[in-house]
Amino acid sequence: MQSYWALLVLFAGAVVAAPTPQAPASYEQVVAAAVDTYNQQQKPEYAFRLLEAEPQTDWQTSGETTQPLKFSIKETVCRSSETPNVSQCDYKDDGVDRDCSGFYSTQQKPPTIIIQCEDVDQELQRITRGRWSRWRNKAKRFIKKHGVSIALTALRFG
Repeated sequence: MQSYWALLVLFAGAVVAAPTPQAPASYEQVVAAAVDTYNQQQKPEYAFRLLEAEPQTDWQTSGETTQPLKFSIKETVCRSSETPNVSQCDYKDDGVDRDCSGFYSTQQKPPTIIIQCEDVDQELQRITRGRWSRWRNKAKRFIKKHGVSIALTALRFG
């Protein structure tokens, strides 16, 4: 009888210790986990909270895939060290906005989230610099093609 109970206890322990299959993660759950990961790894003075997530219509909840993430976060009034639940924090009026992009991969166990976030202001500067470079290159081509005197005349009278 003792061996029966020992076998039953051993079997029950094996069932409890077996890994449970994870439920498929929705896009919203993955984005929330990405924001939490960002706050934990970057350790900002003030915690960031999800501002907006770009919808993913072709999100796959099963299979081993790598899927894109794209969302925006904003700085809150809560300090990172004090706040376990960022969803209850208000956004700072002058808080930093960041655009984030990355990937969620279920090809490894546990699944992996890789994100990179940039300040919105830095992103706009990069776009502006790109436009300026394109304009400058077009101006150089125009001067090469038509000469300096025509370009200066166009600037004076244009």
